[in-house]
Amino acid sequence: MSNQVLKKWLILFLILLFPYLVVQYVENATHNILTLGYRTIQAESLSHLDTLQVPDFNLINQDGNAINKADLIGFNYVVNFFFTSCPTICPTTTLNLIEFQNKIREYGIKDFKIISISVDPNNDTPKKLKEYAVSMGIDLSNWELLTGKEEDVYGLVRDGFTLSVGKDSIAPGGIFHSPNITIIDKLGYIRTGLDKKKKTKYIYDGTLYSDIKLLVGEIQRLSIIDYKDDFKISKEIQ
Repeated sequence: MSNQVLKKWLILFLILLFPYLVVQYVENATHNILTLGYRTIQAESLSHLDTLQVPDFNLINQDGNAINKADLIGFNYVVNFFFTSCPTICPTTTLNLIEFQNKIREYGIKDFKIISISVDPNNDTPKKLKEYAVSMGIDLSNWELLTGKEEDVYGLVRDGFTLSVGKDSIAPGGIFHSPNITIIDKLGYIRTGLDKKKKTKYIYDGTLYSDIKLLVGEIQRLSIIDYKDDFKISKEIQ
């Protein structure tokens, strides 16, 4: 085959390949900067969608200090639910979150927290939470383990995050709960991301490392200092 023919094939190949490379680059660069969304709910007037915020809460951390919603304003953070005697999904989720925390630190992201709330608050005292943190090797510099009154925690899980929780004698550890992780922004709004197929992703499974990797990307995008979010808190339905 002559050099001229090879050149023609090379040019054709580049012509076909270039648009694909451009699309891939743009998708990777803008995966969620323009589409990092908000969890919404139909307003009572039915004329618009209201974005959801984390409801007010008052809980206690592993050091016995009170933590409420206002204390977290100014931080992007993720929330998961667990309990210290959970024998199955909780240890896996905690270890995945430790890797997640390490990645966040590697990227130099500040003003960020991990919030883990016990769904067995009657047994998970601040002392137990602290012991659990030590046993799992948790870095508490930007990680809060919270406990409180059972009715407050269960209400927060069900009404604030629309997740399942409850006591069940056949569930591992006697309590069933969701392994899912939710993203909250600096103003207290519940955010959504994208899955690998670019579909809206509302929650992230803490037991799946693939979801943890996605979560790292979402927090990176949410933490971009120069990005100005012009999303209107109340969106009129078209």
